[in-house]
Amino acid sequence: MSSQILLGSRPTYRRRRRVVAIVAALAISLPAAGCSDGGARADSDDTFVYLSSRGLVTEWDPARSYSDEVVALSNTYETLTRYNAGSGKTEGVLATRWTSSKDRRTWTFTLRDNVRFHSGRPLTAQAVKASIDRTMRLKASASYVWDPVRSITPIGKRKVRFELSRPAQLDIIASATYAAWIYEVSDAKDYYKANARGTGPYMVTSWNPSSENEVQLTAFKDYWGGWRTNQYKNVVFQAVPQASTEAQLMRSGEGTYTGGMPPQLLDTLRGRPDLRVYERPSWQTLIGLMNTQKKPLDDIRVRQAVANALDYQELVKASRGALVASDGVIPKGMFGHTTTLDLPGDQDRARKLLKEAGYGPGSGRTITLEMTYPAGEDTVRTLGDLMKAQLRPFGIDLKVEGLAWASAQWPRAKKKNVNERQDIFVMWWWPDDPEPLSYFRNVFRTEKEISYNLAYYSNPELDRLIDSVGALTATDPDDAVRTYRTMQEIIIRDAPQLFLGTNTYQRVLAGDVKGFVDNPAYANVVFVHDLTHH
Repeated sequence: MSSQILLGSRPTYRRRRRVVAIVAALAISLPAAGCSDGGARADSDDTFVYLSSRGLVTEWDPARSYSDEVVALSNTYETLTRYNAGSGKTEGVLATRWTSSKDRRTWTFTLRDNVRFHSGRPLTAQAVKASIDRTMRLKASASYVWDPVRSITPIGKRKVRFELSRPAQLDIIASATYAAWIYEVSDAKDYYKANARGTGPYMVTSWNPSSENEVQLTAFKDYWGGWRTNQYKNVVFQAVPQASTEAQLMRSGEGTYTGGMPPQLLDTLRGRPDLRVYERPSWQTLIGLMNTQKKPLDDIRVRQAVANALDYQELVKASRGALVASDGVIPKGMFGHTTTLDLPGDQDRARKLLKEAGYGPGSGRTITLEMTYPAGEDTVRTLGDLMKAQLRPFGIDLKVEGLAWASAQWPRAKKKNVNERQDIFVMWWWPDDPEPLSYFRNVFRTEKEISYNLAYYSNPELDRLIDSVGALTATDPDDAVRTYRTMQEIIIRDAPQLFLGTNTYQRVLAGDVKGFVDNPAYANVVFVHDLTHH
């Protein structure tokens, strides 16, 4: 998981009026539990407006969250460490230093002094233990990242010792995008209403699901990192379903950030003195999962044929810079990446495979496949239309439909009746932590109850490699790289996945924003406290 010039006229009356109105409306519905005014009032200069093409929040509980609300929660909760994709190293957040035994089975983290939860209570070693223990116990979201942990022992108030059942890079695990947040555990069940749980720079002050301005954050006045006058004291997450509206809001100065602009609209914003466009390769891949249990895709020859019939270079070209060609399951910049895999794209082989399976031109048998993608993804819609045209000469009729992710696309893929599921499920995938294990463990490992293995794929050989590669990464990185290569070769051979491309993050920010760094380890997250304006 589904990671993105002075604005001379930006503080216009129109923008100021709109933002103040937004915050005033949001303030009406502030939750009573655990709230603070944060010492901040919103105006046009200290409010960061994050534009999103769809609603964000599906889950407020930091131990259960596993979707788009990460962009808000990453500003209200913090992790022990954070991964710097530029340096390839972890950096301290709630922990200031950490050590490990030579066998990578014992780790000790020293906590930062003077950190408080939003409730006012201090961060302690016992609180860290309680948080991670609860996350592991719930077994939700990406909690599997903590699987190597056998026990957690507080040592005084500022040190935490972890004993592991196998070697692991716990500093990397502790930096995970999901399931690594440290939060205050209590008996309250509603993690929205009792939002005084985090240590982050912002607190949630309003949530209006299905409304334009979905989430409001306000500065936590006692944040350990402190506050300067030119930082953003408020954050508004605004749902804008139409990309053209996003572009207009950025032009008018009513938006501070957008990360999902289609290329044709992005081009209209380039070169403006009041805006800045940032582009960089991501770790976010676009994958098409072919249902291996549904006819005719239960035939490996048909899956291999579909994978080989597509012209991936043409698809990437059609994205107009939004995608680069995938090198395999693991994107460039991540551990285990390689450029020497024999990827599909051989159209002569596709014709041969279809003929062997009894399909293709002249066979009198047309293959009809239904492909779904998350509604609102304009680039994916463009690719779907092109894929339909590419597959037609092979006797494959591809029907493409955009569906709301949480309410339609994902539930349909999990229907018990295999014939009610879509044939090809297209989604974005990004890593849970800076290691590539989640690309395999979550998407391709055998599951009794399906979660994200929406290809319904099962291969005992791959399962065994998935279960062993984590320990290898900590003890024998070279062997781990070879193992990841073998894992990718198995996926290519069995063809449960279409390699549709790797996202190039294309972000548009107001020109007076300073300090923005697009970190592919945290897809689509903006760490707003790191930013200044003017």
